[in-house]
Amino acid sequence: MVYATAQDFIEHFGQREALALSDRNKSGVIDNAALERLIELASDEANGYVGRRYAVPLTNVGGQAAEAPKPLRLAVLNMARYHGTGTEVRNQEEITTRYKSTIKWLEGVANGSILLGLGLAAAPSGGPAPTGGPTSVRTGERMFGGSLMNRVL
Repeated sequence: MVYATAQDFIEHFGQREALALSDRNKSGVIDNAALERLIELASDEANGYVGRRYAVPLTNVGGQAAEAPKPLRLAVLNMARYHGTGTEVRNQEEITTRYKSTIKWLEGVANGSILLGLGLAAAPSGGPAPTGGPTSVRTGERMFGGSLMNRVL
């Protein structure tokens, strides 16, 4: 689920910022597809946090698609801006600070200290166990047994 649009980005940060982040070939035109890719990347990243508490894509308790809460939309916009920022942007410190604050906020959503809203379906509990190779534990001779320790003392 994508939590914002290119138009949301333009309305929030302005045309100048949207142009700076999307116009890689310097044509002077905002590249909506580039903005959408940044927003999709940020939405996927947000899902990693949101999905620990809520069903993703977001649905209401009735099972129907739910609109993204405004704070989540803003979080995704800040993340998209961060991911699209290159070395030519002058206010990188502000953008990085906003991104770090956003991640901290998303961690709060993930651990349940921040709620996205009422009526959203909870993430399914349980789920498949992590898989990997077989795990084994072997015990061997004691390296520092009593007889060795008595000899040293």
